[in-house]
Amino acid sequence: MAIITPKLSQLRLSPLNIRRVKPSAINAMADDIAAHGLLQNLIAYEEDDLFWVFAGGRRYRGLKELVKRKKISNSDIFPVELRTKEEAIELSYAENAGREALHSADAIRFFAAMRDSGMSASETAGRFGYADSYVSRMLRLSALNPKLIDILAKDQLTLDAAKALTLSDDHAEQLRVFKASHGQAHRIRAMLTEEKLTTQSGPFLFVGREAYVEQGGTITPDLFAQGDGGYADQPELIEGLAQAKLDALAEEYQASGWFEVTATFDQPYDLYNKGYLYPVEREPSDLEAERMAELDTQIEAIAEEEGEDSERITPLIDERDAITAALRSYNGEQKAVGGIALWISRDGTLGQRIYRAKAEKKVKATGVAGGPAPLYPNSLYADLTRIKTQIVQEAVAANPALALDILLDSLAGQLLHGAYDYHLALELKADRVKTDVPDEMMAASDVQPVEEMMAARFASLPTEGRFDAIRRMATEDKMSLLGGLVAMMVDGTVFAGGMLSSRHHQFEQIAKASAVDIAERWSAPIGLFDRMKRASLVSLLRQEVGDASADNCATIKKKADLAVNVSGRLPAQWLPEPMRIGAFDQPEKPESHEAEAMDDMDINEDADELA
Repeated sequence: MAIITPKLSQLRLSPLNIRRVKPSAINAMADDIAAHGLLQNLIAYEEDDLFWVFAGGRRYRGLKELVKRKKISNSDIFPVELRTKEEAIELSYAENAGREALHSADAIRFFAAMRDSGMSASETAGRFGYADSYVSRMLRLSALNPKLIDILAKDQLTLDAAKALTLSDDHAEQLRVFKASHGQAHRIRAMLTEEKLTTQSGPFLFVGREAYVEQGGTITPDLFAQGDGGYADQPELIEGLAQAKLDALAEEYQASGWFEVTATFDQPYDLYNKGYLYPVEREPSDLEAERMAELDTQIEAIAEEEGEDSERITPLIDERDAITAALRSYNGEQKAVGGIALWISRDGTLGQRIYRAKAEKKVKATGVAGGPAPLYPNSLYADLTRIKTQIVQEAVAANPALALDILLDSLAGQLLHGAYDYHLALELKADRVKTDVPDEMMAASDVQPVEEMMAARFASLPTEGRFDAIRRMATEDKMSLLGGLVAMMVDGTVFAGGMLSSRHHQFEQIAKASAVDIAERWSAPIGLFDRMKRASLVSLLRQEVGDASADNCATIKKKADLAVNVSGRLPAQWLPEPMRIGAFDQPEKPESHEAEAMDDMDINEDADELA
C-alpha cells in the first residue's frame, strides 16, 4: 500500500466499483470538497498507465463536478491510496456498504462477483453481515439476463418483477416476457406459469410432492415464495394422479354398499339441491360405556388439580370423541339410497358430503330463465356469475362508502320494509359467499378472492379481545374492514339451473355503483370455450362476429380447434353475456319487497287488507 498524488486526468472510475448506479447527492459532495478539501483519500489500482478508482466513487464524481464548475482543473493532483486489482472488489464493498444504501442491481453484481471469486454464499454472508437466505436470493437474481439487471439499475424494472422473471432460466424468454408484460410482476408470473400448476393448489397438495416426484414430475422453484413453493411443470401428471386417487377412494365407498358415489376435482354445484342423510346413532356397548366413564373421571380429576387448560386433558377428550363418533354410522338401508360426493378442497383435503341420492328428483337442465341458455351449459353459466361476483366483491372492498350504502340498504329493506334477506344481494347471516371456480377459468385474470386479501390485511386482528381491537382501530382501517367484510357477502351467483330474482337485479345495481370494468379484470380463457357445445360456439360467433365468420368456422371438424378459432375471432374485451354489467337487470316493480314477502308467506288476510 502506498500513497501517490496523480493528476485528476489520470484517474478513471473502475468497472470493479460495485456501485454502478449513480449515487445521489453528488452536488452536495462537490460543495463539501470545495469548502473543506478532500478529507479522505481515493483508493485505486494501476492499469495501462491509469489509476482506476474502486473506492471513493462519490468523491471522484464530486471532483469531476468541480471541474465542470471551473473550481479545479484536470491537471490538479490529489492523494490516492494505491492497492492491487485483486483487492478491489472486496474493498469497494467495504467502502460503499456502510454509506448510502447499495442499489439492488449493485448488490446483485457484488454477490455474483464474490461467488465467481470462489466464495460460497454462506462465507459471503458471514463476512459482510448478511443472512444466508438473502445472499442466496440475490445470487438467484444474478442469473437474470444481464440486460435486465441493467434495466433494474435504471429503475425501469421493479425488484418484484425481477423476482418473477427468475421462474425462467432462459435469458431470451426472460427478456421477451419482460417486454410483453410491460414489467408488471403479476403478468410476468402469469405468463411464465401459464402451463404450470402452483404447488399450493388443491390438486397438488392432494397428490403430495413425494408422489408427484416419484412419478418423474419436476418443479420450478419459486425462490421468493415462503417455504418450498413453486410450480409443477407437468400439470397433466398431477391431474392423472389426483384422478387416480379420487377413483380409488370412490371404489372403496362403492364397495361398502353406497348407492351413488361421485368423485370430481371441484365441489358439485348442485349439492345444495340434494337432501341431507344423517347417520344413525346406536347405544354404546358395555365396554365403550365403561371406557367413557373412566375418561370422564380422569378428565374431571385433572381439571380440578391442574385446571381445564391442562395439556393432559386433550388426548383424553380426543379418545372420548372418537368413541362417540363411532356410535354414529350409516346402516345398509341408508347406504342403499345414499350418495357420497367427493372433491378436492382448495387446501388439498378431501371434501365430502353425504346425501339422499335415490330420492333425488332428476330434472333436466333448461338453463337460466331470462339468460342465454342455448349458449352456456348450466355449470358454466354458474361459474361465469361466480367470477363476476368475485370482481364486483373486489370493487366493493375497495370502496367502503359504497359498502356502507349496501349495508344500510339491506338493513332498511329487512327492518323497515319487511324484505327477506334472500331477496337482497347482501345476506346478513355473515356467511361467506363461495366464488370458487376451476383454475382454467381464471387463467387470464389476477383477481384475488376478497377473503384472501382480508385474511392477509387483518391477520393481526385477535379472536379474543376483537371488539376492543376494533374500537382502537383508525377510521381508515375500520372502513377497510367494513368494505372487505361487506364485499365477502355480496352475491350475484346464478346457480346451475336456477332462476333470476330480485337479488340478481340488486346485484347489478351494486355492480354499476362500483363502476368496475369487468373486462379490465378478466378475459375469456380457452377453458370457457372448451366447455361450450359445438353448436353453441358457432351460434356465439354468428351473434358476435357475423354469418361469414360463423359459416367459415362451422366446417372445422375438431371441437378443440373450433374453440381456439372462436376465441381468436371475438372482439377485444369481449365478455360472455352473464358477465356483462346489467345482464340481470329487471324492471322496477312498486312495493316489490312486500309482494314477494306475501307470496312467500301466503299471508292472505294481509293481502285482502292491502287490496
